[in-house]
Amino acid sequence: MPTGSLSGDVPAVGLRERKKTIAKQALRRAAFDLFTTQGFEATTVEDIARRADVSRASFFRYFTAKEDVLAADDAERREAFFALLDKENKPLLAGLHAAVSAYLAGMDAEALAQAAAYTRIMVSSRVVLGQAYENRIRWLSELEAHVRGRLAGAADLDVVAPLVADLTLGVLETAFRLAAVSPGTPFETVVDRGFRMLGAVDS
Repeated sequence: MPTGSLSGDVPAVGLRERKKTIAKQALRRAAFDLFTTQGFEATTVEDIARRADVSRASFFRYFTAKEDVLAADDAERREAFFALLDKENKPLLAGLHAAVSAYLAGMDAEALAQAAAYTRIMVSSRVVLGQAYENRIRWLSELEAHVRGRLAGAADLDVVAPLVADLTLGVLETAFRLAAVSPGTPFETVVDRGFRMLGAVDS
């Protein structure tokens, strides 16, 4: 999102995009607040729109259903993670560890809190759980492709690649899950310990 104050020389399209971004963020905050306080199933689209001070029609300009609010930025987050991963010029596990750490470091307090909240909401709704599973498959597919590229020609690659992908994603998911059940759990500590364990198994 653009930074700095708005001024008369900002192109109109830039102003429109900025307003869209602000409205979308307001809807996400409202949704997470309501899902956390009154539950996913009990919250309606009308509730979210009212909390964000927009119309119901405005909600549907940005999202197709209330569950879409939860993972609306998943594609962007995946893109950001793999951009970080592509920059790493380290052994495979060290590069994955560094990318996961950098990914978490790039999330502000609100994003981390929403990630933990998403984990809590997910276990209470089959709809959200199904959505999370579909997103997880996308992450795994790209992680596995990365591992295959790094270990091309290695023995048992058809077993190693999906295992490394799943274990890497598992470390990140565990950090969010522990933070969800025990607020204040340091994400980085969980990630560091997880990759130390993976390294010990790999050595």
